[in-house]
Amino acid sequence: MRDLQPTSFTVAIEPGTGTDTADRLYTAQFFEIFAAVILFMTGAALQFHFGQYLEYLGHGVDTLGRVLSIAVTGTLLIRFHIGRWVDRFGCRPTWLVGTAAVAVAVGSLQFAERLWLIVILRTIQNMAFAAVMTTVAVFAAQIAPPHRRAESIGTIGLAGFLGLILGPTLGDVIFSGSADSILPYRVFFSASAACSLAAGGIMLRVKLPAHGHAQSAASTSAVRTGDLSTFRIIIQNWPGTVLLVGVCFSMVFCLQMSFLERLAEARGFRDIKVFFLCYAPTAMALRVLLRRMPERFGRSRTVLTGLALLFAGLLCLIGIRSQAQLILPGLLMGAGHSFIFPSMVDIAAGSLPPDYRGTGTALILGAGDLGLLTGFACMGEAIEARGYDVTIAALAGTILVAAAVFAASRWSSVLQGPSRRTTPQTS
Repeated sequence: MRDLQPTSFTVAIEPGTGTDTADRLYTAQFFEIFAAVILFMTGAALQFHFGQYLEYLGHGVDTLGRVLSIAVTGTLLIRFHIGRWVDRFGCRPTWLVGTAAVAVAVGSLQFAERLWLIVILRTIQNMAFAAVMTTVAVFAAQIAPPHRRAESIGTIGLAGFLGLILGPTLGDVIFSGSADSILPYRVFFSASAACSLAAGGIMLRVKLPAHGHAQSAASTSAVRTGDLSTFRIIIQNWPGTVLLVGVCFSMVFCLQMSFLERLAEARGFRDIKVFFLCYAPTAMALRVLLRRMPERFGRSRTVLTGLALLFAGLLCLIGIRSQAQLILPGLLMGAGHSFIFPSMVDIAAGSLPPDYRGTGTALILGAGDLGLLTGFACMGEAIEARGYDVTIAALAGTILVAAAVFAASRWSSVLQGPSRRTTPQTS
């Protein structure tokens, strides 16, 4: 990334305005990206109903898990390349290619009936989705003052939560009638593709910072020519157990993305929007009200608070039999997501040198991909063999173990909280 340490931060001037924007976070460009993320995530959250399409084709929840887990492998293969592409070419090209590829893949799924073709299209969709979301995370970190990066990531993430409200709700509307014909699936996939295309269209007019802030000619040359080994840089600056948190966090998201809708169907109620109508507003409100929490309370403490809330939310999902029982898990897990994600990304990305912030972001998101791969594969089989309650209890236990390992590895940060001198880098 074209980013600097606080001691050599360079003032950025918007062309033609003469306005000092170095200390500004909430600019017009920021909110244009915010709107684009809402659209993109609405289309992505619509895909939470993807399991219904496989059921329409005659497949069970175990097949759903296999399809989704295989599709995630493509993301793992290109994750680190995405970080390098963002570092080298910038956010806009990565975003445009990613949103277009998502639209093509999702739009084509409505015509796919063979499993091998569905897997290929879902793989393309996942790879493109990864490119877009890496771009969002890097953009959020790139435009923020160094001590407010976690706040920036968290605030732009509010757009994702709005998408989590709109997507499942729109999906419930589409499937509110009979789902025995192909028509609702045509509408479903087309709406998802249209959201992605619209998100790409917004980016065409956004004036992004030219890779953020200036950097030294030597470091620019190193990134472009590959004189420094990315692998060596990663090993020397390994983020540690925050990657385990990323894996387990994504495993929980697997449950919400694809198996919650199947759980509701198995328990005799179809709508899942009540969960997300609690989940997303809670996360959004906490992101706004406690946006300085990572800076003041400490990033490690913030992550552990989020893990505790996820654990409690999962326990509340065990044994549910009605829509109303989704309310408390939605509240708890939305709060957990709000606390975990910004600090988790900032800890991982900030562990690498500034010129490799895109790679650092890709590393933590790659850990998330591994969590998706593991979660989809294991949960589909576990649900088929042991049922939903046992599977959810096992997932809660996994979160508890991850929290213990993370706390043990960062014990000094947990005890002491943020350092006044190096808050952005130590807590």
